[in-house]
Amino acid sequence: MKRQKRDRLERAQSRGYQAGIVGRSKEVCPHQAVDARAHWLGGWRQAMEDRAVTA
Repeated sequence: MKRQKRDRLERAQSRGYQAGIVGRSKEVCPHQAVDARAHWLGGWRQAMEDRAVTA
């Protein structure tokens, strides 16, 4: 069970990162659950930082 939950959260972070890299708004986060939303936004923030460094 813990592995499944971790995998789901890792996937949420990965999807958030992908959304951030292509420039999508953080408002398009598809998650309602607090944990998944936090991971998605964490990935999105990391992508925004990476975009700022390379720009």
